[in-house]
Parts: sequence; structure tokens; C-alpha cells
Amino acid sequence: MPTGETSAPRPLLATEDERVFGEVQAMLAPWGVAVDAADQDEALRHVEHATARVVLVLPFAGVRLYCERLRAAGAVPVVLALHHEPSESLEGLPAVQTPYELVAQVFRAQGQTSDARLAAFDRVNTFAQIIATQFSLPELTRMAIAKSRELTQADGASLLLIDQATGELYFDVVAGSGDGTLDRVRLARGKGIAGRIALEARPRLVSDVAQCEDFDRSADMKSGFRTGSVIGAPLVVAGDVLGVLMAVRSATSRPFTPLELDQLVNLTPHVAIAVHNAQITTQLRQSQAQVLQVNQSLEQKVAERTQQISRAKAEWERTFDAIAEPIVLLDGFTIRRANAAFARRVQLKLQEVPGKVCHKLLAGRDQPCAGCPLLKARTESVSEVDVLIPGEKRKSLLRASAHWMSDDPHEKASVMQYQDVTQARQLQDRLRESERLVAVGQLASGAAHEINNPLGFLTSNLRTLRGLLDELKEPVRSLTQALTLVNEGRLAELSDVLNAAGEVDAQAIEDGAEMIDESLDGARRVGEIVKGLRELSRLEVSRREPANVNASVSRAVRTELGEAGNLVLELEAKAMADIPPLQLDQALTHLLRNARQAVRDTQRITVRTWNTQSEVLVQVRDDGVGIPKENLRRVFEPFFTTRGVGKGIGLGLTAAYGIVKRVGGEIDVESEGAGRGATFTLKLPRIDVAQPLSNVA
Repeated sequence: MPTGETSAPRPLLATEDERVFGEVQAMLAPWGVAVDAADQDEALRHVEHATARVVLVLPFAGVRLYCERLRAAGAVPVVLALHHEPSESLEGLPAVQTPYELVAQVFRAQGQTSDARLAAFDRVNTFAQIIATQFSLPELTRMAIAKSRELTQADGASLLLIDQATGELYFDVVAGSGDGTLDRVRLARGKGIAGRIALEARPRLVSDVAQCEDFDRSADMKSGFRTGSVIGAPLVVAGDVLGVLMAVRSATSRPFTPLELDQLVNLTPHVAIAVHNAQITTQLRQSQAQVLQVNQSLEQKVAERTQQISRAKAEWERTFDAIAEPIVLLDGFTIRRANAAFARRVQLKLQEVPGKVCHKLLAGRDQPCAGCPLLKARTESVSEVDVLIPGEKRKSLLRASAHWMSDDPHEKASVMQYQDVTQARQLQDRLRESERLVAVGQLASGAAHEINNPLGFLTSNLRTLRGLLDELKEPVRSLTQALTLVNEGRLAELSDVLNAAGEVDAQAIEDGAEMIDESLDGARRVGEIVKGLRELSRLEVSRREPANVNASVSRAVRTELGEAGNLVLELEAKAMADIPPLQLDQALTHLLRNARQAVRDTQRITVRTWNTQSEVLVQVRDDGVGIPKENLRRVFEPFFTTRGVGKGIGLGLTAAYGIVKRVGGEIDVESEGAGRGATFTLKLPRIDVAQPLSNVA
């Protein structure tokens, strides 16, 4: 609100610095004083032309001489030392160091204020400095109310603040009211005199509240105070209304004057800044308290999580070390972590294991172990490795299992588990030996049964032939004697000799010939059985080289089936099989012979080959007599046959089964029953070599 005459020229600020000019404008604006800016020479010309009287000067090297020139021209210089410490260079000059001193100097220089007004201004200056030292909002409120009453000689005063959440005005204390204090009173924004002041953001003087429609008597009714006159000014900071500072006089006191309103208006900017700072301080303290509370909660949670992680880590380590089988965490081939079982296995302390290379530490090798899972495709996680443990006399067989810790092919971290299968392998070897002995016993029993049949009728036939020969002795002797008589010419005696020879049974001689044929056939059958047993018992393995399954099929077909018209070949295999070619030929020959014996001329035999990622498969399918389901599980047993006596010895499929199993393969049989054909499938280990496959050999 302007407090001086409008005809007085504006003060000049002798500077071209816009920032300083803005600060000075902000200092003088609450007092209704405007200021213009000019450089030093231009300011001096304005003084000489009587268009300026008060010149505000910033400290500089020649400030004293410049001030003398201004005085000589009739101006009143005021040195702005707002941000400078007192110094001898400014001694004797009209220097000001606070905004309040600046305003007072301007008023004095313009001659627009009386001694009473200057005294009131000085009180505002003093009260403002006291209020500025308050940072607690309750203390600030009490101090602002007390100084407002003292400044305006009011009977009562109050500081109303705006609730930012609801927009309502509220106050807790009214100094000088009938009861001294009131419970918190809330006023809707725009209601009452204070509400209008806050809404319009303008100061207001009400000489007689009885003539004011905005006056609300509810506060008087609660406090017992009779209000007569009211003055109030808004608390404004950066364009925002924070509240209203009000002073009241009773109905028995004189009304407020515009001068007292000016004094209150002059005080409100300082109260507004102090309230703003106090609110910010309160918010900062609340925020700090919340931050401290949140930090405390976070620290507690972090401590709890740390304890949980520590417990989980300790539990994981105990679990890891409790596993009896050696386990290591690897980065490539370098050990990052090992359990206690692995440390015991390599005879080192647990803390000495990390950083070592697994194959160097475990097997004493400079290169990775042959068949190491880490050298294979990620889908192949298990391999068996023969490892000689350092310090041990016996060789242990460890089964190594690798588990990759990431699907990323560039990630080398893995978990390697070792299982000692030495005893298990020894037990398996013993079991296989027992099974072999059982098989040998079964084979011997079957062989004895198969050989006994031809031997039985062979022995019977020989005994019969022996009797027949005995019967032929006398006729043969008589015939020999008759031949002698003829040679000697003694024909008279010939009749008696021939009569003594008797008759020879021609049928018996024919039967004897049949017996001889049967005996020869029985001997041949025994020979075949012995030959089959010899093939079945062959344990030697030819030089281990991959087999071209397509070529083996072609050779076996040519040997066993020739140019059969009922044959279908589907040779689709693109990989080699890990089986000696000669043994594969032998197994295929047995399967093809079995198929040939099962079909009639019009029934088809189909041979198909193909491969997967890990196997090479050969399938022999026939449309022949089929296999009853109750016999499917027995087809590979030695001497089991359904073709009758003399049509098969039952060792072909057994031999094929043994050949395939010895190389680690499988052989399956399928049939839907008698008369519906049969399918035999060989599953052989695949081996990848740089060799193209052909269909012939």
C-alpha cells in the first residue's frame, strides 16, 4: 500500500545489473515505493534536471566521490551495502545494510514521513527481526499476535492460517479475548471478514463491525468479547495466501485508523515469510521424522533380511556339505565352490579347493577327462569317467553328471556331481556273470534237450541195425561157402548150403536203409546245434569300427533273400552305427531268415533304416504267420521255436539279441497276434563320422 505522495519522483538505482534491480524492487514494493534504474552518468543527469532526488548507489571504488557529486547536484545518495560488512571505506556515507534501513532512508530522503511514522516503522523493523527468529509455528503465532497488538494498540489479535487440505481458515489463540484462548475455530474460505481478506488477498479496515455484513459474531459469543473495529491483512508469499493477520478493538475503544492498518500491512510480509519458513520447517521436520521412521523400518527389515539370508546361506552350506557325493560349482573347468565330500575325496582342506582345475585336481590330468559332460552337447549331461584318485591304490569309476546353470550357450557356469559307481559296477559285473552262468545253464539244458532227441532215435536205429546185421550173418556165411563150392566145382554140395542159408527179409533191408538216412539226418541236426552254440558263445569282438547300416542291409538281403520279389527296401539312414559291420551282418541275417521262414510267396518283407540324434534304427517287418502275444517275451530265449521239430533250432533270434546287446543297443519285437505278421526293430548307438553312406557293399 503506498504511503507517500505520488508527486514525489521515484528513487533511482544507479546500476545496470538487472538482478540487483529486481532485489531492490522486491524490498521496496511492500511499502508502496517504486524505483527506476539508470547508469551512474544518467542518474547524475536526472538529478541535475530535477527529475530525481534520491539515488541508490552500490559500493564501488569511487563511491565516495560519486556521492559528493550527487550532493553537489542536490540529490540525496543512499549507499546499498546490503551484502557488505561495515568498513571504513563507507564511514560517513548514508549506507544501509538491511531492507528496513533502506526503506527508512528512502522515506526520510523524500521527506514523506513524520517522526511518529518513522518510530512506527522502526518498531515494525524491530518486530520483524524478532519474528524472523521464530521457527516453531506455535511460538511464531504467539509472537506475531503479541507484536501485532503492540504495534496497532489493539485489544486483541489473531493469526489465522489456511488449511491446505480443506481451504478453511483456522486459529487456536486470540490474544486479548475474553477468555484468553479459544478452542480451534474454523471459518469457511470467503466467510467472515478474515475469509473475505483471504479470498480477495487485500488488507481491510472495518471501523464499525455493526455496519459490516461480513462480520461473524460466533467468535464473540464463544469468547465473550464485543468487537467494535477490525483491521486485517493477508499473509502472501510468492502469490499464495497463507493466512490472515487480524487485530480487533472492542466496541468501547476508538476505531482503527488507516495509519494503523498501514503498520499492520507493513508487518504482514515479515510474518508471512516467517510463517512460510516455519511451515516448511515443520514439514521438513515431519518429513525428517518420517524418513527416520522409514529408515529405521528399512534398517530393521534389512537386518531381518540379512539374518534370513545368513541363515539361508548357512543352511544351504550345511545342506551342500551334508551331501555324501562330491559336488562342485564350476566356471568352465575352474572350481568356484566344493562340498566337504569333494574336499575329502581330493584330500584337501575345503578352503583350498576353489580356484583349482577339476580334471587336474581330481584325476591328475592336464586335459579334460575323456567323455567329460562339459565337452558334450548341453542335452547330454551324464557320462562315466575312469578316475584314479591321488593317494589311492585302486582305480575308482566315477559317474559325472553336469547341470548347466543357464540356457545361454556362452554361460560356462555349471554344477558337476560325481557318484562313485565302483562297487555298483563290480556288483553289475558279478550279476552279469551270474546271469551268464544262468544263461549257460539254460543253454546247456536246451542243448541237451535238443541233442538228446536226434541222439535217441540215432541210438535206437543203430541198435536195430545191429540186430539186422546179426540176422544177416548166417545167410552171408552160407553165401560165402556157396561161392567157394562154385569156385571149386563142387556143385553137388551147393544145394545143401543154399538151403541152410534160408531166406533174406528184403523189407528189413529197406528199413535199415531208412534208419541210416534218419541217423544221418539226426547227426546233421546235432552238427547244426553245435554250430549254433559256437556262434552264440562267440564273445570276441571284431575290430571296433562304425558300420554302414545301409550296406549291411544290402549284404544280408543278398545273402539270405537273393532276388526275392516280395522285398521292400527303405534305406533312409544318414549316420553310421557303433557296431562291427560283420556282427551287424550276422544279426541282420538271422532276422531276415526268421522273416523269410514266416512268410509265403505272396507275403511281403519290408526292411527300413533311419536315424535319430542318438540312434540308428533298422526295422524288419513281415506279413507272415505272426507271433502269439503269450510268446512275444520268449522269442529271444535259446531253442525257443514254433516251427516244429526239424524246421528250426531256436538260436537265430537269440544270437541276434546277444550281438545287439553287446554293443549297447536294443532289439524290440512287436506283433498283433498269430497270422498278423511281426516287426523286429534294432536300435543301435549312433556315431558321427565324416563318411557318406551308401546302400550297397
